[in-house]
Amino acid sequence: MGLKADRFIWIVVVVVAALLIAAIVSVNLADGRESPAYLEENTPAAPVYNAFLALQQGDVTRARSYYSEDVFTKTEGAPPLPPLESYPSRTARRLRITDVQVDESNPDRALVTFTLDTYRNTGPFGSGSTDSYERTVEVVREDGVWKLSAYELFY
Repeated sequence: MGLKADRFIWIVVVVVAALLIAAIVSVNLADGRESPAYLEENTPAAPVYNAFLALQQGDVTRARSYYSEDVFTKTEGAPPLPPLESYPSRTARRLRITDVQVDESNPDRALVTFTLDTYRNTGPFGSGSTDSYERTVEVVREDGVWKLSAYELFY
């Protein structure tokens, strides 16, 4: 009886150790995945996606570079803009470009439609929910580079 009990215990220990090693490996592989890449800046969709990505990564300086300077100039009587630093970069979000329409009468102006998905970890047993909204923003070409011409914070 003692020999069979020892053998059973060793089998259980080996199985538990194998499961623990598999869990550690899978967590480490998930952390090593590539971070999203910025889009090439010669397309109207680029400033929208790249500004969003820079804000997600907390790079406010880079995010600001994707906005037209006209966005930051104050007009008299306009309410103050919330700072780019106020963007909640820790929130799980994904931006999908769904449509790009270049203005036929002015090729330096385009409308970019995007869908923003926000994930929330709610409910029992860690189940989550996704909220999505669609918006359209104007982009303009300044000195050959596409820029957001509206103050969009992707909330």
